[in-house]
Amino acid sequence: MSHQSEGETPIQGCRTTRIYCLPHCPAGRRMKPENRVQFHSSEEARACGYRACKICKPDGDAKVAETFHLSRYESPIGPYVLVSSQKGVVLLESADRAGEKIAGWERQRIRIREGEGHNDQAMEELDAYFARKLRQFRVPLDLRGTDFQRRVWESLQKIPYGETSTYGEIAASVGNPKACRAVGRANGSNPVAIIVPCHRVIGTNGTLVGYAGGLDKKKALLELEAHAGD
Repeated sequence: MSHQSEGETPIQGCRTTRIYCLPHCPAGRRMKPENRVQFHSSEEARACGYRACKICKPDGDAKVAETFHLSRYESPIGPYVLVSSQKGVVLLESADRAGEKIAGWERQRIRIREGEGHNDQAMEELDAYFARKLRQFRVPLDLRGTDFQRRVWESLQKIPYGETSTYGEIAASVGNPKACRAVGRANGSNPVAIIVPCHRVIGTNGTLVGYAGGLDKKKALLELEAHAGD
């Protein structure tokens, strides 16, 4: 769940209706506490798939919701698209898969510009990673998703370099041992490949399964990390 920072407009969303509104909104006050989710801003709410309330109109007359910065990164395993907000990296996706996500942001009135942002740091760290000189990324991230997705993505970042975990182990780490399928879906929707190491999650029997970027990339990343000390 997001926490409001000083100077930001408080926004609350309803998990069941997928609508966000201002705290004083009559409709918002009627929502059940367990369905309430807090966002830093309406921009974050839209990025998570929520739409504006028609009663309190939390967006006012804003024409541009937010600005993201985009760079293209040529990795040893293929081209990637890298996108960051003011807070951190929001997307690292193979070039053939990034278009749909970017189109969705543009529909949400998010402006996409070339370069800048946190992309330079991310690319420097990715270069070091592929050169087997970096094991822990430090670039700031701005991971946008549901509470459950964020918990899964946070758990993924705790898998040590060169090691693997199973869907069941990740499910247990987020407090729901039976949620293996939900973990698989969250793993597959991870917006920041490599840096959030969803490639380190494997099947219970040790097989390489469920990698959105392609099993060839997953295998290459695991092999790179396995031989980092050679």
